[in-house]
Amino acid sequence: MKDSMHAAAPGPLNDEVHHGASDALAGKPGCAPADWFLQSLISLINHRPHLRLDVVLHVGGMAVSGTMVAGTAYFERFARAFPDALDLVDQAQRQTAHDSIAMHAARYGLRNADDSVDPPDYVHLIDAQVIPPVSEGTVDAPVGVPLWRGRVHAVDGFQLRCRSAAPDSGRGNDP
Repeated sequence: MKDSMHAAAPGPLNDEVHHGASDALAGKPGCAPADWFLQSLISLINHRPHLRLDVVLHVGGMAVSGTMVAGTAYFERFARAFPDALDLVDQAQRQTAHDSIAMHAARYGLRNADDSVDPPDYVHLIDAQVIPPVSEGTVDAPVGVPLWRGRVHAVDGFQLRCRSAAPDSGRGNDP
């Protein structure tokens, strides 16, 4: 019998506490549970691959800014870039290299629509910039990376990244 906390409608936008991998790590020293809200946003995007979300992730003292995409989109793009990264010229080898990565995109298409049972462990960004931490008063330039993948448990915090630098259009302080 389900208790009242689990009686809410399942889905990536539900406020219920997720159980699973994040709870298993929560009891270990030095491991905080993954952010359930970030996991719900990842699930939303994984199940609606046409969605994109510009974010800044804070990971171990550095910031990673980019566009969050579904796991399928990430692996499809990675598969297209992989043969060039290997500097392959032979078309058969290029196709083999592509296919060896592209098959991972299917993992995201097969996921159960209710990620509350198995919340996402990874966040996928495209067109990312890694911004190193400031050290001893020096600021290193951001490093552009076309594809970035990280463990949700490693994310210390996140924020939405604004698409334009235009000031607030008179909406006041409403949330």
